[in-house]
Amino acid sequence: MRLLLLAVSCFLLMWCRAQDVAEEQLGAAIKALSAASDLDRFQATCDLAKAYRQAGQQDSAVAVGQRALALATTDKDRLLGHYQLARTLRDGNDAESTQHHARESILLARALADTFTWIRSEHLLGRVAFQMSRFDVAKKHQAVQFELATATRDTAALVILYNDIGNAHYLQHRYDSARFFYNRTVELIHRDDPQRVGLRMNMANILIEEGKFDQALKELATAGTEIPSTDLRLRSVYHNALGYALYSMERYRDAVKEFQRSDSLNNVGTKELGLSVENTGFLADSYAELGDTAQAYLAMGQLEVLKDSFNTVVNDEHMLSLEKKFETRLSKEEIQRLDAENRQHEQRLRLRNLQLYGSLLLALLALAGIALVWRLLRQKRKHAGVLESLNIALQHKQAHIEEINALLRMKVLRTQMDPHFIHNCLNAIRALSLKGDHERAHDYLEGFARLLRTVLEHSVRDRITLEEEIAFLQDYVKLEQLRLGDDFTWSITADQALIDEDQLIPSLLVQPFVENAIWHGLAPKKGEKRLRVRFGETDGAVTCTVEDNGVGRTEKTPDPGRRSLGLKLTGERLQLITERLENDGTFRVEDMKDEHGTPSGTRVSMTL
Repeated sequence: MRLLLLAVSCFLLMWCRAQDVAEEQLGAAIKALSAASDLDRFQATCDLAKAYRQAGQQDSAVAVGQRALALATTDKDRLLGHYQLARTLRDGNDAESTQHHARESILLARALADTFTWIRSEHLLGRVAFQMSRFDVAKKHQAVQFELATATRDTAALVILYNDIGNAHYLQHRYDSARFFYNRTVELIHRDDPQRVGLRMNMANILIEEGKFDQALKELATAGTEIPSTDLRLRSVYHNALGYALYSMERYRDAVKEFQRSDSLNNVGTKELGLSVENTGFLADSYAELGDTAQAYLAMGQLEVLKDSFNTVVNDEHMLSLEKKFETRLSKEEIQRLDAENRQHEQRLRLRNLQLYGSLLLALLALAGIALVWRLLRQKRKHAGVLESLNIALQHKQAHIEEINALLRMKVLRTQMDPHFIHNCLNAIRALSLKGDHERAHDYLEGFARLLRTVLEHSVRDRITLEEEIAFLQDYVKLEQLRLGDDFTWSITADQALIDEDQLIPSLLVQPFVENAIWHGLAPKKGEKRLRVRFGETDGAVTCTVEDNGVGRTEKTPDPGRRSLGLKLTGERLQLITERLENDGTFRVEDMKDEHGTPSGTRVSMTL
C-alpha cells in the first residue's frame, strides 16, 4: 500500500509537469507542420505525432503517426514511422499493433544497420511480452538487447534493460536477482542522476520486505549522500523512505522525525498530495504505537482532510482525462484537414514525379545526342589523324624521291665531268708526246693514273675533308706543272684552324676552276704563269679563292667546234649540293685588269 501511494504521488507530480510542457510542444508542432515545406513534411508530421503522444492524446497520436508512415519515401523514414507508432500503441495497450510495428522497425533497422533503433524496438517487444505474462518471450528479447547493447557499448540501452529485468524479478519476488540487476543499473548511471537514488530506494524496500533492516538503512544512507541539497522533492521522498524503514524496525520515535522532515520538505517544495497522505498516515500509526493518542487523533483528522483532497484531485484528473478524450474527438477535424493537405501533397508529388521523369527523359536524350556528336567528332578527328599521317608519309616519300633525284642528277653531272677531266689530261699527255718529251709524258701518265684513282675514291662521297681536297689539288697541279714547265708557279694554302677542325667541303668542286685557270688562263700566256688557291672562313662559311695571272676570259680564243662544259657543270653541281645539304653555296668569276685596263688574270671566289 505504501509503495502504491508513493508511486501515485510521483505520477501526479510528473504528469502535471509533463502536461504543461506537452501542451507547449503540441502547439509548436502544429505550427511547424503548417509551415513545413514538402521536403520537411514527413519530419514535421512525426514531430506532431510525438507531441500528441506526450500530451496524452492517444487517438490523435496514432492517426498522425499513421499519416507520417504513409508519407515516408525512404527506408530510413519508414523505420522512424514504424518505431514511433510502436511506442504510441504500447502506451495505449494495443499489444498486437505494437508488436507489428516493432517487428517492422526491427527489420528496417537491421537492413540499415541502425543498432540504436533495433535495441529500442526489441525493448518494446520485451515490454509487451512481459505485460502479457509471456516471460520466456520477454527474456529472448532482453537477451538480444543485451548482446547488441554490449557490442555497441550503448549505456542508455543497458540501463533500461537492467532496470526492466530488475523490475521483472521484483514482481516475481526473486529479490536477489532484482537487487543484482538494480546494482548493475546503478553502476551505469551517473552519480548526479536522480534515477540512481530511486533505484537505491527500491533496493532498500526489497531489503525491508526481506527483513534485512541494517542493509536497508545502509542502502538508504548511500542514497542520501547522492541527493543534491537543492532537490527538495527527492530529499522529501528519501526521508519518507527512511521513515518507512525505521517504522518497519519498530523504531517509531525515529520514524516520526523522518516523516515530519519529509512532510516539511514536501510543503516547502513540490507539495505532492500523495506524499503528504502517506507521511500523515504513518505519523498517525507511529503515534498510536507510541501511545500518544492525542497526536494520533490529530494526525488522523489531518489524514481525513488530505484523503478528501486526494479524492478531489483524482476526480479532477478523471475529468481532465475525459476532457482530453473530448479534445481528441475535436482534433479529428484537424486530422481530416491534415489528410486533405496530405492528399494535395501526394498529388503535387505525383505531378512532380511526372515532371522529374520528363526531365530525366530529356536529359537522357540530350546525353544521347551529346554522345552521338562526340562520337562523330571523335571519328572525324581519327580520320583527320589518319589523313595527316598519310600526308606526312607522302611528304616523306616525296622528299626521299627528290633526294634520290638530286643524287641521280649529281651522279649524271659527275659522269659528265669525269670524261671532261680525262679528256683534258689525255690532251696534256698528247701534247708532251708531240713535243718529244717522253719522260715527262711518262711521269704525267703515272701521276694521271694516281690522280684518277683519287678521283674515283672522291666521286662516291658528297663531302671530304679540307686536307684531302688540298692533297688532291696539289697532285693535280703537279701534273699540270709537268706540261707547262718552270715558268708556272703555284701555291695552295688554307687557314690552319680549318685544317685542325677537319672542316668538310664538297668533293671534286674546286678542281674544275683550277683546271680552267690553268688551261684557259695560264696556258696561252707567254712568260711568268702564277696560280694561287686560298681556303679561308667568312661568317662561319668556308670560302675558296682561285686566282691566276693569265690572259683572262676576253683574250681567250676557244677552239673551233669545241665547247667548254667545266664551268657550267660545276655551277650546276654546286647548286645541287647547296639544295641538298642546305648550304649557301655560290661562286663568282671576276676579270682582273691592270692600271691600263689590260686583262691581268681571273679570280674565282666560291662559298662552299
